[in-house]
Amino acid sequence: MPPKPKVTREIVLNAALELLRDEGMDAVNARNVAKKLGTSTQPIFSHFASMEELREALYAYAEHLYNTVMLTAMQGGGNGFLEMGLAYIRFARTEKKLFQLLFMSNRLQQEKVAEIAGSTEGDDQVIAMIGSMTGLSPDLARKLYAGIWYTTHGIASLIATNSSTMDDAEARDALGNVFKGLLVVLKKEGEEL
Repeated sequence: MPPKPKVTREIVLNAALELLRDEGMDAVNARNVAKKLGTSTQPIFSHFASMEELREALYAYAEHLYNTVMLTAMQGGGNGFLEMGLAYIRFARTEKKLFQLLFMSNRLQQEKVAEIAGSTEGDDQVIAMIGSMTGLSPDLARKLYAGIWYTTHGIASLIATNSSTMDDAEARDALGNVFKGLLVVLKKEGEEL
């Protein structure tokens, strides 16, 4: 039996993740990952058929990290929806390169902006939570979710690109005010139906 590889798939992926976090996806190439590992490129290609396969695995791992943060925020008690918005903004602040990869790159491709909110894993749960929290119909809860997402994503994008700063208290106030305003408008819209 051949000896067990010393550099596992997970070790390669973690080295690529470090590069991504420090320098962005453009820095994730065979030479840089090998340098980070302190090896030749051979261990990389013993686990991944190509750099594209490694990048796909890295993207999936980044998405998993993000989903874990969002799920934790949603289950953290208090207003789960608000906590998710704040966690999204914090993720942009603490994981700038991961945020840029997931939400500000060509990988996020929707024809219409309105299609983005409600199209990712767990969105149906969030929309149901909004409906039960506010009494809005599923369609109106989806609209509220989209409106808050636009605001949250705008703030997070400014933070992730170092264009602006906003602490948690300011973000909480901004998201709370937008939520209240949208809720008033959407409840009125629901009454008119």
